[in-house]
Amino acid sequence: MFKRFMRSRVVQLILGWTVAAWMTFVKYTTRWDISGAEAVQPIIDGGKGFIALTWHSRFMMLTAAWKKGWQLPHVLISRSRDGAVVAHTSHFLGLKTIRGSAKKANTNLAKGGTKAGLEVIDAIAAGGCIVITPDGPRGPRQRLGDGPFRLAKLTGAPIQPCTFAIKNRKQFDSWDKFIFPLPFGKGRIIWGTPVTVAADASDHEISALRQSVEDEMNAFLAEADRAMGHEIVEPAHV
Repeated sequence: MFKRFMRSRVVQLILGWTVAAWMTFVKYTTRWDISGAEAVQPIIDGGKGFIALTWHSRFMMLTAAWKKGWQLPHVLISRSRDGAVVAHTSHFLGLKTIRGSAKKANTNLAKGGTKAGLEVIDAIAAGGCIVITPDGPRGPRQRLGDGPFRLAKLTGAPIQPCTFAIKNRKQFDSWDKFIFPLPFGKGRIIWGTPVTVAADASDHEISALRQSVEDEMNAFLAEADRAMGHEIVEPAHV
């Protein structure tokens, strides 16, 4: 019954609008402390396409880091039922969507096929930003696959990680320890180190970059959570 209810387009639209409105409300009622902005600013100022990474659990804080006039975000969203709600949410936030999935950690699997891949490449070439939650839609939590790095190798676009934490929140006991943000408090945004992947990068080099970015994202997530007075969320064991 519930699954049939959630497949309803009307229900998905209502949920999408509600989530988008809540994300906007939280963004403008939270005092955000931003670190590492100097890392992303040259990329923003350059006006070229890039790839933004953030963990699935922090998706509802994503728009807090974005300013009007920056590269238009294109959100890469899975083809799952939950992904349909996220797609509607993105639409109401004024974001573009591409339906497909990044490769999961330690696998060669990706969903969405050639069409999604071509849309991603076109969006980057047009100066857009591709937003990927690389551990979504089902994990493993806070683990990176090599999909974003192979995309960066193909397009020449830099990868820019970003992590979020918020003091007022509800944390769920889901696979990703999903965070539902609450308004009228403090928040922390940490931009990570931008990474480029050479066109001739080997599999070994890509693997080393992947591990380096994963480690930094988890270290910054822990730093942000500690600053907000919360326990650290450890990545899943793989």
